[in-house]
Amino acid sequence: MRRLSYLAGATMVLVLLAAGPGAAQGRPELWNGTHWATMSPEIKVAYIKGIGNMADFEVAAAGAGRGPCISQAFVDELKHLTINQIIQEVDRFYQENADKRAMPVIEVVLRRCTKLCPPETPAKPAK
Repeated sequence: MRRLSYLAGATMVLVLLAAGPGAAQGRPELWNGTHWATMSPEIKVAYIKGIGNMADFEVAAAGAGRGPCISQAFVDELKHLTINQIIQEVDRFYQENADKRAMPVIEVVLRRCTKLCPPETPAKPAK
């Protein structure tokens, strides 16, 4: 049953990527804030579940004794948040940072919901 869940999650990610905004031009494109703003709540849930399932799958497939990967850290960091909390953080980020709508959703999740990729620090003014 667990393998079926992983397969379903991986399939969902592939379907979401294939149906992504760049699919018509034959090239993959990371979904960003502009795309996120047009997504229904159900699509947002599917997106977050998809990346979570993909990370879970990669961790399970790696097995014991293998080196840590981004997916392991991702799973460890996000296990204390609900899907709705993650979606709210992404929504809040794009609302507070309209100038960063081009930032990919996955980057926002990593920067806002984990310590893996700390938020960008403002550039220091030149002296």
